[in-house]
Amino acid sequence: MAVTPLLPGPTHGEPAEKNKTNVSERDGRRPRGILHLMGINAVVCGIEMVSSAAFTYIPPLLLKAGFTETHMSIILGVAPFFDLLTVPHLAEWSDSCTSPLGRRRPFIVALSFIVMFSLILIPYGPSIGVLQHSKGLSMLVLAVGVIMLDYSYQALFNPCESLISDLMATSPKSEEPLGFMVYSASLSLGCILGYLIVAIDWTSVGFIRSSQEQTVFSVIFIFFLPCLFLTLVFAKEKSLKRTENIDVVPIVHDDSSMLKENRICISPTNKFRVTQELVLDLSKDNTSIVRDQPSDGGYESGSSDPDESVIVNMSSTDRFLWRYQRFALLLHKNSQVSTYCVVSTILRLIIKLIVMILLLPYKILRLPVHAWQLLHKAPAVLKRLFLAELFGWMGFMCHNMFFTDFVGQYVYGGSPDAPEGSPVASLYDQGVRMGSWGLFLHSLTACVYSFFIQPFFIGYMGPRNVFVGGLVIFAFSMMATTVSPSVVFLNVVTAISGIGFAALTSTPNLLVTLYNSNRPLYYWDGGSKMMHQEVVGLGRDVALLDMAYFLAQIFLSLSMGPLVDLTGSALPYMVVAALSGLAAVYCSTHVVFEERQLLLLKNGQF
Repeated sequence: MAVTPLLPGPTHGEPAEKNKTNVSERDGRRPRGILHLMGINAVVCGIEMVSSAAFTYIPPLLLKAGFTETHMSIILGVAPFFDLLTVPHLAEWSDSCTSPLGRRRPFIVALSFIVMFSLILIPYGPSIGVLQHSKGLSMLVLAVGVIMLDYSYQALFNPCESLISDLMATSPKSEEPLGFMVYSASLSLGCILGYLIVAIDWTSVGFIRSSQEQTVFSVIFIFFLPCLFLTLVFAKEKSLKRTENIDVVPIVHDDSSMLKENRICISPTNKFRVTQELVLDLSKDNTSIVRDQPSDGGYESGSSDPDESVIVNMSSTDRFLWRYQRFALLLHKNSQVSTYCVVSTILRLIIKLIVMILLLPYKILRLPVHAWQLLHKAPAVLKRLFLAELFGWMGFMCHNMFFTDFVGQYVYGGSPDAPEGSPVASLYDQGVRMGSWGLFLHSLTACVYSFFIQPFFIGYMGPRNVFVGGLVIFAFSMMATTVSPSVVFLNVVTAISGIGFAALTSTPNLLVTLYNSNRPLYYWDGGSKMMHQEVVGLGRDVALLDMAYFLAQIFLSLSMGPLVDLTGSALPYMVVAALSGLAAVYCSTHVVFEERQLLLLKNGQF
């Protein structure tokens, strides 16, 4: 509760509700420029640059270290599994975080430090095993570094996506598509930078006297720092405020008007309620008792305007006396702190810590159950979007993660298992670099399309046709990669597939923001009761879509290694990408974009 003078407030003769609306339109829906949006998404560009460059070399690094295709795929599947179990919890903590930095930035900073530590550990950590003459130790350090990088960079997308969704929720409706297009363009720009860094032969440049892999990891580490800094500067979040319900009841005491306030503070989990009473003397001066507002669930959390005021009259002397009495009461409470209270508090904390440690295995075992409940109880519109994202990301990750390996083995005829310096190993390295140029063209197409062409198509054809059409183009381009082993042809169809990547990285976040703009309308089915009862935000819905990304990578990690070992060829990579793209096209035709489709879904006709 805040006790403030009535002014500034509505002017005489002006309704308070009208003033509130004007303030909301002025502060809550202010437009942001494109440079501001690019600054907000700078860390997204940095993350994608890191993942594109690092994971171009990580599969060859694992294979050269002695891991088989099956073991490599298992290592690449560990981090998505942990992401699947933990990111929904991170999203819930982010939605209710009360840090002075805001709700999203603390998680962005923490996960970014893990990313940067992993970028040092992967190229330089295995040298520890070399010094100890232990190949097993080198393999272990490399695997740990890969898992840490894989986990942190994927988990980092959730607070970044929630941050831009929060921003668009408090921006003009006309600016929402632009915000997510800038987000998609930032992803593509990061891919461009990452694949461009990989495609350069750093050993001939002489930038750093180390191996090609070590130089690449050092360069992306340096480039990631300013990206993180820009986002932390441009994302000016405000700390989240707790929800409070206030009942104000006037009473009479000792021949003077008094005001008794019953305050009920509700925790974000609604698990406890604390009631306080406060007595105020009333007099002639105007004072406004303003109800504290809950966070608006949007970008500058807690920056909402008061919607209800109770006018009380209090003289300057009485106001001073009341504040003195309140200060004296606080001092009186603090004076009651005794040794017994301190000891009992410490003991309670120790007991809580012991209970937490004892319950940790149970909490870990319940993580899969929690993830399943989150998906099972999700609204129908999110489930349909989830399936489209699942198959879409299966196709794109199968292409992006294994395309360089496909070119090195299937097109150039090289082998990652060949001795270092042999002709077969040189062919494989050439294929990896050429595949990086293909992925560079893929990202360049996605960036140009999402930034300049896609807005025109959305205005002309609508977001649904653009989304489905982009996935159709990707599916057919993946089918074309299995037709001809020509390097030029592969690079052309890989560049065209970037259109689908732009559609997949922009439209789902736009739909989540649309669904959250009217939750009772879109989350109408009974499965969403839990989501209505809890204090949740966009972060949890974004986490549900992130689960599709993690599951896609888990499925690929468990299946692609054994499949390639069984067939003895890298061709299954592109076959699975094409089949996943076709499944994504089918699921995308059942995603809800309009209220008309929502009505058909309710009637079982869509």
